[in-house]
Amino acid sequence: MSQKDEKGYTRYQQKVIKGYYDNKDIRLIQKLGELVSCLYLETNEKKRESGWKKIEKILLDLKVHPNEVDFLTKEKNLTRISKKIAQMF
Repeated sequence: MSQKDEKGYTRYQQKVIKGYYDNKDIRLIQKLGELVSCLYLETNEKKRESGWKKIEKILLDLKVHPNEVDFLTKEKNLTRISKKIAQMF
């Protein structure tokens, strides 16, 4: 038990967990880009609506101001979202 801390994780596990959370923003931005790409090609209206809800949630998870999220998702303009992704990188 000496190799583990009070939560029961080894140093290696702690390092992996820390790396996961340190790169959270990068993973969310990548997922956002993938969603935008999928929405460009999507023809099913229900899937498009679901995709926009996911985009809104990811933007909020990235701590984008709620007013800006409303602006970006209000008209469902993928070009605006694409420009925002480019700014984030």
